[in-house]
Amino acid sequence: MRDLEVVEGVCREIGDWMGLEIVDVEFVPGNRGWVLRVTIDKEGGVTVGDCAAFSHQLDPRLDVEDCFPGQVYTLEVSSPGLTRPLKRLRDYTWFKGRKVKIRTSREIEGRKVFKGVLEGEHDGRVTIKNDGGAVTIPYDDIVKANLEFEW
Repeated sequence: MRDLEVVEGVCREIGDWMGLEIVDVEFVPGNRGWVLRVTIDKEGGVTVGDCAAFSHQLDPRLDVEDCFPGQVYTLEVSSPGLTRPLKRLRDYTWFKGRKVKIRTSREIEGRKVFKGVLEGEHDGRVTIKNDGGAVTIPYDDIVKANLEFEW
């Protein structure tokens, strides 16, 4: 969706200026119409104030860009939370040592869901370790990955 690519570009421009990382940008159906959901982060985590400030910068830019002509939507800006999604290859290096849950598009070693401690990424392959040993997963086979909350 070209319009979403434009929105992502605007978000990254504003995020760079504000010292924020854009974790994800989604345009999804909600309970009362469409929702443009932007997830932001920064070292040490984001605050409600960071979300509000980003929203105040983004909202008028979206009006100028008119990315979704005639479409009514709600803008939501939030932190990635405790179960942050891993969206980019670099995330698998940044969060080395953390517990993760990974879903794959095809079976690897007879499974499609893996939980364990992230060992990192090398040459486009992600390694996690659990009680059964280590498993290496091609990045291109990952459908969804999130940090796991530790109690």
